[in-house]
Amino acid sequence: MYLVIDIGGTKTLIAAFTKRGRVIRKLRFKTPDNRKEFEAMLKSALIPFSVKHRRKISQIVIAVPGWIENNVAVKFGNRPWKNFDIADCIKNLFNCPITLENDASLATVYESYFHRGLSLYLTFSTGIGGGLARSGKLAKNSNSVEPGHTFYLFGENHLEWEDIASCAAIGKAYSCQATSVRGEKAYLDIAHRVSLGLPELIHHYHPNCIIIGGPLALLFPHFITPLKSNLRQILGPNAKIPRIVPAKRPKESVIYGGYLYGKSLQASSRKSRHHSKQPQ
Repeated sequence: MYLVIDIGGTKTLIAAFTKRGRVIRKLRFKTPDNRKEFEAMLKSALIPFSVKHRRKISQIVIAVPGWIENNVAVKFGNRPWKNFDIADCIKNLFNCPITLENDASLATVYESYFHRGLSLYLTFSTGIGGGLARSGKLAKNSNSVEPGHTFYLFGENHLEWEDIASCAAIGKAYSCQATSVRGEKAYLDIAHRVSLGLPELIHHYHPNCIIIGGPLALLFPHFITPLKSNLRQILGPNAKIPRIVPAKRPKESVIYGGYLYGKSLQASSRKSRHHSKQPQ
Protein backbone atom coordinates (compact mmCIF):
# COMPACT_ATOMS: atom_id res chain seq x y z
CA MET A 1 0.00 0.00 0.00
CA TYR A 2 1.15 3.54 -0.75
CA LEU A 3 0.30 6.76 1.09
CA VAL A 4 0.49 10.08 -0.75
CA ILE A 5 0.23 13.48 0.94
CA ASP A 6 -0.30 16.48 -1.35
CA ILE A 7 0.33 19.71 0.55
CA GLY A 8 -1.03 22.56 -1.55
CA GLY A 9 -1.36 26.28 -1.01
CA THR A 10 -5.06 26.03 -0.18
CA LYS A 11 -5.70 22.38 0.71
CA THR A 12 -3.90 19.24 1.82
CA LEU A 13 -5.03 15.93 0.35
CA ILE A 14 -4.12 12.52 1.78
CA ALA A 15 -4.80 9.33 -0.18
CA ALA A 16 -4.03 5.67 0.45
CA PHE A 17 -3.53 3.52 -2.67
CA THR A 18 -3.53 -0.23 -3.10
CA LYS A 19 -0.63 -1.79 -5.02
CA ARG A 20 -2.79 -1.68 -8.16
CA GLY A 21 -3.56 2.02 -7.82
CA ARG A 22 -7.03 2.02 -6.32
CA VAL A 23 -7.76 4.73 -3.76
CA ILE A 24 -9.16 3.10 -0.64
CA ARG A 25 -9.08 6.04 1.75
CA LYS A 26 -8.99 9.77 1.22
CA LEU A 27 -8.98 12.81 3.48
CA ARG A 28 -8.79 16.54 2.76
CA PHE A 29 -8.33 19.63 4.94
CA LYS A 30 -7.60 23.30 4.43
CA THR A 31 -3.89 24.12 4.66
CA PRO A 32 -3.48 26.68 7.46
CA ASP A 33 -1.03 29.57 7.23
CA ASN A 34 0.62 28.76 10.55
CA ARG A 35 3.26 26.02 10.35
CA LYS A 36 2.74 24.67 13.87
CA GLU A 37 -0.99 24.53 13.31
CA PHE A 38 -0.39 22.66 10.07
CA GLU A 39 1.88 20.11 11.78
CA ALA A 40 -0.80 19.43 14.38
CA MET A 41 -3.54 19.09 11.77
CA LEU A 42 -1.42 16.79 9.60
CA LYS A 43 -0.57 14.46 12.50
CA SER A 44 -4.20 14.34 13.56
CA ALA A 45 -5.35 13.58 10.00
CA LEU A 46 -2.79 10.78 9.65
CA ILE A 47 -3.70 8.94 12.85
CA PRO A 48 -6.55 6.94 11.21
CA PHE A 49 -4.18 5.87 8.41
CA SER A 50 -1.55 4.89 10.97
CA VAL A 51 -3.95 2.94 13.18
CA LYS A 52 -5.58 0.96 10.39
CA HIS A 53 -2.89 0.69 7.69
CA ARG A 54 0.49 1.13 9.41
CA ARG A 55 1.71 -2.41 8.68
CA LYS A 56 0.46 -2.37 5.09
CA ILE A 57 1.91 0.98 4.00
CA SER A 58 5.26 0.35 2.31
CA GLN A 59 6.05 3.83 1.00
CA ILE A 60 4.95 7.40 1.77
CA VAL A 61 5.37 10.20 -0.77
CA ILE A 62 4.87 13.82 0.30
CA ALA A 63 4.26 16.40 -2.43
CA VAL A 64 5.32 19.96 -1.62
CA PRO A 65 5.21 23.19 -3.67
CA GLY A 66 8.85 24.19 -3.51
CA TRP A 67 12.53 23.27 -3.42
CA ILE A 68 13.67 20.07 -1.73
CA GLU A 69 17.18 19.22 -0.56
CA ASN A 70 18.15 16.11 1.40
CA ASN A 71 14.45 15.25 1.77
CA VAL A 72 13.72 18.59 3.46
CA ALA A 73 11.46 21.34 2.06
CA VAL A 74 13.96 24.19 1.87
CA LYS A 75 11.47 26.60 0.36
CA PHE A 76 7.73 25.99 0.54
CA GLY A 77 6.10 27.73 -2.41
CA ASN A 78 4.25 30.88 -1.36
CA ARG A 79 4.42 29.93 2.32
CA PRO A 80 7.19 31.46 4.48
CA TRP A 81 8.06 27.96 5.71
CA LYS A 82 11.76 27.18 5.28
CA ASN A 83 13.83 24.06 6.01
CA PHE A 84 10.66 22.17 6.91
CA ASP A 85 11.46 18.53 7.74
CA ILE A 86 7.95 17.15 7.28
CA ALA A 87 9.11 13.53 7.26
CA ASP A 88 10.55 13.96 10.74
CA CYS A 89 7.19 15.27 11.99
CA ILE A 90 5.29 12.12 11.05
CA LYS A 91 7.91 9.34 11.10
CA ASN A 92 6.75 8.05 14.50
CA LEU A 93 3.33 7.27 13.02
CA PHE A 94 4.67 4.90 10.38
CA ASN A 95 7.31 2.27 9.78
CA CYS A 96 8.33 2.85 6.16
CA PRO A 97 10.38 5.20 3.96
CA ILE A 98 9.03 8.76 3.64
CA THR A 99 10.10 10.72 0.56
CA LEU A 100 9.48 14.36 -0.38
CA GLU A 101 9.07 15.42 -4.00
CA ASN A 102 7.99 18.57 -5.80
CA ASP A 103 4.25 18.56 -6.48
CA ALA A 104 4.52 19.73 -10.08
CA SER A 105 7.07 16.98 -10.79
CA LEU A 106 4.70 14.33 -9.47
CA ALA A 107 1.80 15.69 -11.52
CA THR A 108 4.09 15.70 -14.56
CA VAL A 109 4.91 12.03 -13.98
CA TYR A 110 1.26 11.06 -14.05
CA GLU A 111 -0.06 13.32 -16.81
CA SER A 112 2.83 12.68 -19.23
CA TYR A 113 2.25 8.94 -18.92
CA PHE A 114 -0.55 9.20 -21.50
CA HIS A 115 1.38 11.08 -24.21
CA ARG A 116 4.21 10.28 -26.60
CA GLY A 117 7.31 12.39 -26.92
CA LEU A 118 8.31 15.23 -24.62
CA SER A 119 5.46 16.60 -22.52
CA LEU A 120 5.51 19.99 -20.82
CA TYR A 121 3.09 19.93 -17.90
CA LEU A 122 1.88 23.25 -16.48
CA THR A 123 -0.25 23.52 -13.37
CA PHE A 124 -2.31 26.67 -12.87
CA SER A 125 -3.36 26.83 -9.24
CA THR A 126 -2.27 29.08 -6.35
CA GLY A 127 0.84 29.68 -8.46
CA ILE A 128 2.15 28.23 -11.73
CA GLY A 129 4.45 25.23 -11.68
CA GLY A 130 5.58 22.76 -14.27
CA GLY A 131 7.76 19.89 -15.35
CA LEU A 132 9.07 17.92 -18.33
CA ALA A 133 8.72 14.19 -18.88
CA ARG A 134 8.62 11.44 -21.48
CA SER A 135 5.92 8.82 -20.95
CA GLY A 136 5.88 9.15 -17.19
CA LYS A 137 9.62 9.56 -16.66
CA LEU A 138 10.93 12.98 -15.64
CA ALA A 139 13.42 14.60 -18.00
CA LYS A 140 16.82 15.53 -16.57
CA ASN A 141 16.06 19.23 -17.02
CA SER A 142 12.58 19.02 -15.48
CA ASN A 143 13.68 20.93 -12.38
CA SER A 144 14.59 23.88 -14.60
CA VAL A 145 10.92 24.51 -15.37
CA GLU A 146 10.00 27.45 -13.15
CA PRO A 147 7.51 29.28 -15.39
CA GLY A 148 5.57 31.15 -12.75
CA HIS A 149 8.36 33.56 -11.84
CA THR A 150 9.11 34.92 -15.34
CA PHE A 151 8.05 38.54 -15.85
CA TYR A 152 5.72 39.71 -18.64
CA LEU A 153 4.07 42.98 -19.57
CA PHE A 154 0.40 42.84 -18.60
CA GLY A 155 -1.52 46.06 -19.02
CA GLU A 156 0.88 48.74 -17.89
CA ASN A 157 2.81 46.58 -15.41
CA HIS A 158 5.58 43.99 -15.55
CA LEU A 159 4.35 41.09 -13.44
CA GLU A 160 5.33 37.50 -12.78
CA TRP A 161 3.33 35.09 -14.92
CA GLU A 162 1.72 33.51 -11.84
CA ASP A 163 0.50 36.97 -10.79
CA ILE A 164 -1.23 37.14 -14.16
CA ALA A 165 -2.44 33.66 -15.08
CA SER A 166 -2.60 31.53 -11.92
CA CYS A 167 -6.02 30.61 -10.57
CA ALA A 168 -5.32 32.86 -7.61
CA ALA A 169 -4.66 35.83 -9.92
CA ILE A 170 -7.68 35.14 -12.14
CA GLY A 171 -9.92 34.65 -9.11
CA LYS A 172 -8.72 37.95 -7.67
CA ALA A 173 -9.39 39.75 -10.95
CA TYR A 174 -12.96 38.44 -11.11
CA SER A 175 -13.71 38.38 -7.37
CA CYS A 176 -14.59 34.70 -7.40
CA GLN A 177 -12.98 31.31 -7.76
CA ALA A 178 -11.25 31.02 -11.15
CA THR A 179 -13.29 27.95 -12.03
CA SER A 180 -16.49 29.97 -11.53
CA VAL A 181 -15.57 32.60 -14.14
CA ARG A 182 -18.06 32.69 -17.00
CA GLY A 183 -18.55 34.70 -20.19
CA GLU A 184 -16.91 34.96 -23.61
CA LYS A 185 -15.04 38.15 -22.69
CA ALA A 186 -13.61 36.47 -19.60
CA TYR A 187 -12.50 33.40 -21.59
CA LEU A 188 -10.69 35.65 -24.07
CA ASP A 189 -8.97 37.35 -21.15
CA ILE A 190 -7.89 34.01 -19.66
CA ALA A 191 -6.56 32.91 -23.06
CA HIS A 192 -4.51 36.11 -23.22
CA ARG A 193 -3.13 35.61 -19.71
CA VAL A 194 -2.14 32.00 -20.40
CA SER A 195 -0.66 32.74 -23.84
CA LEU A 196 1.82 35.28 -22.43
CA GLY A 197 4.13 32.61 -21.03
CA LEU A 198 3.75 29.79 -23.55
CA PRO A 199 5.84 31.10 -26.49
CA GLU A 200 9.01 31.36 -24.41
CA LEU A 201 8.48 27.84 -23.04
CA ILE A 202 7.86 26.45 -26.54
CA HIS A 203 11.04 28.07 -27.90
CA HIS A 204 13.12 26.87 -24.96
CA TYR A 205 11.93 23.27 -24.50
CA HIS A 206 10.37 22.31 -27.88
CA PRO A 207 7.73 20.03 -26.33
CA ASN A 208 5.57 17.70 -28.41
CA CYS A 209 2.67 18.27 -26.05
CA ILE A 210 1.64 20.92 -23.51
CA ILE A 211 -0.64 19.73 -20.72
CA ILE A 212 -2.74 22.32 -18.90
CA GLY A 213 -3.29 21.16 -15.32
CA GLY A 214 -4.59 22.45 -12.02
CA PRO A 215 -8.10 23.88 -11.51
CA LEU A 216 -7.77 26.01 -14.64
CA ALA A 217 -7.95 22.82 -16.72
CA LEU A 218 -11.66 22.70 -15.86
CA LEU A 219 -12.15 25.79 -18.07
CA PHE A 220 -9.98 24.39 -20.89
CA PRO A 221 -12.80 23.89 -23.46
CA HIS A 222 -13.74 27.56 -23.12
CA PHE A 223 -10.35 29.19 -23.72
CA ILE A 224 -8.40 26.72 -25.90
CA THR A 225 -9.59 28.15 -29.26
CA PRO A 226 -8.58 31.78 -28.54
CA LEU A 227 -5.40 30.49 -26.87
CA LYS A 228 -4.32 28.72 -30.06
CA SER A 229 -5.23 31.80 -32.08
CA ASN A 230 -3.05 33.97 -29.82
CA LEU A 231 -0.12 31.57 -30.16
CA ARG A 232 -0.46 31.54 -33.94
CA GLN A 233 -0.28 35.35 -33.98
CA ILE A 234 2.73 35.44 -31.66
CA LEU A 235 4.72 32.55 -33.16
CA GLY A 236 3.78 33.08 -36.79
CA PRO A 237 1.60 31.15 -39.24
CA ASN A 238 4.30 28.61 -40.11
CA ALA A 239 5.44 27.88 -36.56
CA LYS A 240 4.94 24.39 -35.19
CA ILE A 241 2.63 24.63 -32.19
CA PRO A 242 2.62 21.63 -29.84
CA ARG A 243 -0.56 19.76 -29.06
CA ILE A 244 -2.28 21.45 -26.13
CA VAL A 245 -4.46 19.20 -23.98
CA PRO A 246 -6.14 19.35 -20.56
CA ALA A 247 -4.95 17.19 -17.67
CA LYS A 248 -6.77 13.88 -17.23
CA ARG A 249 -7.14 14.46 -13.49
CA PRO A 250 -6.86 18.24 -12.98
CA LYS A 251 -7.46 18.07 -9.22
CA GLU A 252 -5.68 14.79 -8.48
CA SER A 253 -2.68 14.63 -10.82
CA VAL A 254 -0.32 15.04 -7.89
CA ILE A 255 -1.59 12.17 -5.77
CA TYR A 256 -1.72 9.77 -8.72
CA GLY A 257 1.78 10.86 -9.70
CA GLY A 258 2.80 10.25 -6.09
CA TYR A 259 1.43 6.73 -6.33
CA LEU A 260 3.44 6.00 -9.50
CA TYR A 261 6.53 7.56 -7.96
CA GLY A 262 6.11 5.52 -4.77
CA LYS A 263 5.86 2.33 -6.82
CA SER A 264 9.04 3.20 -8.71
CA LEU A 265 10.91 3.91 -5.46
CA GLN A 266 9.86 0.58 -4.01
CA ALA A 267 10.81 -1.24 -7.21
CA SER A 268 14.24 0.42 -7.19
CA SER A 269 14.72 -0.52 -3.55
CA ARG A 270 13.86 -4.16 -4.24
CA LYS A 271 16.20 -4.24 -7.22
CA SER A 272 19.00 -2.73 -5.14
CA ARG A 273 18.50 -5.31 -2.36
CA HIS A 274 18.45 -8.11 -4.91
CA HIS A 275 21.76 -7.02 -6.42
CA SER A 276 23.35 -6.61 -2.99
CA LYS A 277 22.56 -10.27 -2.28
CA GLN A 278 24.24 -11.50 -5.45
CA PRO A 279 27.52 -13.41 -4.90
CA GLN A 280 30.59 -11.35 -5.60
